[in-house]
Amino acid sequence: MTWRAAAATQVRAAIAHAWLGTQPVAMLGTVALHPHQRAAAARLRALLQSARGALLADPVGLGKTYSALAAARGAARLVVVAPAALRGMWIQAATAAGMGIEFASFQALSRGCAPDTADFVIVDEAHHARNPATKRYRALATLCARPPVLLLSATPVHNRVADLRAELALFLGERAWTMPECDLASFVVKREAGEFASTAGMADLPRVDAVQWVDLGDDTELLEQIVTLPPPLPARAGGDGGALLAITLVRQWASSRAALAASLRRRLAQATALMQALHCGRYPSRGELRAWCYAEGALQLAFPELATDTVTADAATLLGDAERHAAGVAGLLQRLSCGADPDDARAAALRRIRSAHADTRIVVFAEFAATVASLYARLQSAGGVAMLTNRGGVVAGGRVTRAELLAQFAPGRATPVPDAQHVSMLITTDLLSEGVNLQEADVVVHADLPWSPARFEQRVGRVRRLASRHAAVFVYALRPPAPAERLLRMERRLRAKVAAAARAVGVRGTIMPRLFPGGPLDAPPALRADAPLTDVVNGWLREAAPPTSGVVLAAAARASRAGLIAIVARGDHTELVADAGHGLTDARDAVLDAARLAAGPDAPLDAQCVESALGRIAAWLDERESMGVFELACGGAARARRRLLHRIDAIASRSPRHLRGRYLPLAHDARRAATSTFGAGAERVLQELAAARMPDEAWLSAVRTFAELHARDATPHTPPVVRALLLLVPTSAAAAPPP
Repeated sequence: MTWRAAAATQVRAAIAHAWLGTQPVAMLGTVALHPHQRAAAARLRALLQSARGALLADPVGLGKTYSALAAARGAARLVVVAPAALRGMWIQAATAAGMGIEFASFQALSRGCAPDTADFVIVDEAHHARNPATKRYRALATLCARPPVLLLSATPVHNRVADLRAELALFLGERAWTMPECDLASFVVKREAGEFASTAGMADLPRVDAVQWVDLGDDTELLEQIVTLPPPLPARAGGDGGALLAITLVRQWASSRAALAASLRRRLAQATALMQALHCGRYPSRGELRAWCYAEGALQLAFPELATDTVTADAATLLGDAERHAAGVAGLLQRLSCGADPDDARAAALRRIRSAHADTRIVVFAEFAATVASLYARLQSAGGVAMLTNRGGVVAGGRVTRAELLAQFAPGRATPVPDAQHVSMLITTDLLSEGVNLQEADVVVHADLPWSPARFEQRVGRVRRLASRHAAVFVYALRPPAPAERLLRMERRLRAKVAAAARAVGVRGTIMPRLFPGGPLDAPPALRADAPLTDVVNGWLREAAPPTSGVVLAAAARASRAGLIAIVARGDHTELVADAGHGLTDARDAVLDAARLAAGPDAPLDAQCVESALGRIAAWLDERESMGVFELACGGAARARRRLLHRIDAIASRSPRHLRGRYLPLAHDARRAATSTFGAGAERVLQELAAARMPDEAWLSAVRTFAELHARDATPHTPPVVRALLLLVPTSAAAAPPP
């Protein structure tokens, strides 16, 4: 490689300009982009050029919508996939940005309704696509098979790293499941709010004060009765639901007595339905039982014989199990009518919070609609209180639309609200925890502990957003009504039940949340942010990058230890490679370490050191390329790739001599399908194509066309090249190759 010497400041600038990319214009339609949004869009476009996919995981409230639109500008057919409730927000944002979009909801994908094609796909609240076994995931994977894919989620990891792998697999395919966790961050753009505001242009957000926990008293006796409830008789082929039922009832108990009572009434109705069927000698399946019940499972149709034609010879034994469970549920329901109601204490706590924040707006989140209705019934007489569930909004004067309620909590209200219609406290379910602007509020109350700990961040993020006029956001959380040590013992018992059910009948996919956080709110597994590295590299932009003219810019800088940092390009994609004393790598932590060491003054540059470093980088890149091909042969897609290679080799070996001139170029191009990266949807097509019965030439042409259309390698035939190299020379030594 040809290189020329330059000053250390020039090389640092060249590295920064190449890695950060060219930021888009400051205006997107009528929207003025913040500096942190422009920086995010530039990083996303660089990732999209290389992997054809990226995940933007900035914290809630930093305007990921406009960062995504800026990254997708120029797409001819832009499809946005998001929860149905966000349709209006996305259409409004796209209109303001001067862009056209086609919106598809996750709910529509679950029903099998998806756009046929797209030139670019944005998946908002991408954590809704963390389960590959769902119908919506398969439909989304098919949609994302060819176009670039941009995922948005402030909380991509809800319970485990497998959540992130499933989301990234939409464009990485099997690679997402086999690569080390540290490599997953390469496809993620995530900055922490306020972490580097002064140097990287991150917009200021209101600070979040420490969570204030509110005790509610003791309801331990009822908790014990829930856990000792006789297990239910599952519907035919329904598995062991005893452990799962106990967990669900404890969650509802921790939310409100109203939520627990509503659930118990449904359980009693279902148990009664099963008993009626068993009395007739019939054992319905889960689907048949669901079709037989209505009014949210609380009522059944007559004539159990119409529900199922499956006759069971073990009706007497099964009936005994159903009767014991029904008796236990009925006893619990009777127990609920005795003694003090913890919902009164919950309402009293909300009154105290409201008194402490009399001149502001408060949003109260609860997981269950029954909890929302119970709290609203106790607080509505005070005035200024509203409730919102999936059935709509309610104020003291009657029903109101969702839009009318949210308008009072959104920033920049155009018209004042009459005092009689003013809402200062909104009690809502988690349907408002995603994609809604509630910046006029500055108090968030967790009326219960949600199933996923990521919900905590999403709830607070509805209030802590750009354009908030508040300096701080206050957060309260109501504890479950039992002492901490009892909750911890109960949690261990319930987890043991889940583990036993998993061993016995293969119950899978159940995440047991902590019932008592014991301090700060639980957080999901951490996802590494790239803000520190971006912060350091941003500081190198003070000098304009010199033109490289096809040569490697090389320089040396004083540092506390030997090493190097370099920018490597493959086509339009760039990446940072570094050695901070432990060998060459592109791991984010090591690159950050080297970048921090690289800020020293110029050191003498030795030509032999430069040649040695360039050779080491070239060898490392070659080795990584080979490992990348090996990695693609791992996992569930390996059989299809091996079958492709075997079939290509067989065709090449048996083809007549006079046809080899035509077959061999096709075979060469078809091999790309076995060594390229595909998204999850395209990999399913690849497996079908590998086994397709077609004439040799037609099959080779089909495989080559598939690879051309679906391969996510940006420029697979372009070798990587080093653009700029900065050697780190120990302060007490002459320039020498790093170890």
